[in-house]
Amino acid sequence: MEDSRGLKLLTLQRRESSLFWDSKLEISVKCHNFLYMNFIKEHYMQKTAKKETLFSRDFILTSLSTFTLFASFYFLLITLPIYIQKIGGTESEIGLIIGVFTISAVALRPFIGQEVDRRGRKIILIVGLLVFLISMLLYDYTKSVTSLLLLRVLHGVGWGAATTAATTLIADIAPPNRRGEAMGVFGMASNVAMAIGPALSMILLQAYDFSILFSIGAGIALLSLLLALPISETMVVHPETPLFSTEALFPSALMFTVSLTYGSIVSFLSLFAQKQGIVNPGIFFTVFAVTLILVRALAGKLSDIKGRKYVIIPGMVLISASLWVLSTASGLEKFLAAALLYGLGFGLVHPSLMAYLVDTVSDKGRGAAMGTFTAAFDLGIGAGSIILGLVLQYYGFRVMYTLGGLIVLTGAIVLIASNGKASRRM
Repeated sequence: MEDSRGLKLLTLQRRESSLFWDSKLEISVKCHNFLYMNFIKEHYMQKTAKKETLFSRDFILTSLSTFTLFASFYFLLITLPIYIQKIGGTESEIGLIIGVFTISAVALRPFIGQEVDRRGRKIILIVGLLVFLISMLLYDYTKSVTSLLLLRVLHGVGWGAATTAATTLIADIAPPNRRGEAMGVFGMASNVAMAIGPALSMILLQAYDFSILFSIGAGIALLSLLLALPISETMVVHPETPLFSTEALFPSALMFTVSLTYGSIVSFLSLFAQKQGIVNPGIFFTVFAVTLILVRALAGKLSDIKGRKYVIIPGMVLISASLWVLSTASGLEKFLAAALLYGLGFGLVHPSLMAYLVDTVSDKGRGAAMGTFTAAFDLGIGAGSIILGLVLQYYGFRVMYTLGGLIVLTGAIVLIASNGKASRRM
């Protein structure tokens, strides 16, 4: 009897022990699942995301194609105003011819952005590069201000299509958590071209003539087209896409204030440098571009970590300061100091603003957003060329560059006053 009672007690104890360990195991499993879902998985995903490479085949090809496109563009940056003077153009006509290039791009960029979403990135890139190449081949046949003005309209169309499509391709390719860094690295393609193109074009012009210069520029444009041919399409097309992106308006407005000052530099710096006795104004763009190359990728990465706003605002202040230095320049030292400051500021602002833009829009509206943003960039250059060109004609170089600095400083103040709610990283 006692043995039977003891056996029952032992069985009950074992059952209670089993239930106790089962509950312990269940708690352990739940704790493991909680830790995995909330900490370990997040850490693993972040670690995996960090390993996502920027340098895919398409990223490299798009960057190389963009580099050669910009190299061809920069061949005309400081030589075209000299060519316009040679065929009898005035200072205001120089501003108009430089400005109409960007105005034609601005007029079409919203439509281009829409077509990039509707038809795909690659086809618009190829068409844009082809139009750009044809335009470069025709420069040697323009012997009047009127014919050059018409050619610049066509050239601007090709430029607008190619740059909008290429930038959208990079936005598609970039890992989301490395978006600022990707924009910075991609932007280095144009910066390296800027470091080489203007100075090299002046050397070639001094040794040869405009016919050779235009031919080399066309050859580089052809290389850009050939590099773009193997690029893969990155996205399924979206037949119903907007013409404009309202989400892109704020970053685009900020970019406008910056590119307005850039327009005054690309249009009139070569004339300002000659007035100051500086033989090769291309050195400004070399210093500017080298500084950009050193700053851009780090600035983009910093905006990924710290937030876009905390990189953009100091950059805009530096741009304003650089224009004040340029307005007081009377020799090479201040000329180069202005180039350095402008490069630092632009290198901070541009990739961070582009990353901010991509943060705010959906994938299917990315082409339209890039069209809006790049239209604002081009519109600023065009406005800087034409409006500040009129300021130059009536008030001189120093007033023109001082006014440009005040405009971009106003943009920085507006950003400081905003809360940046459009972007979680702002």
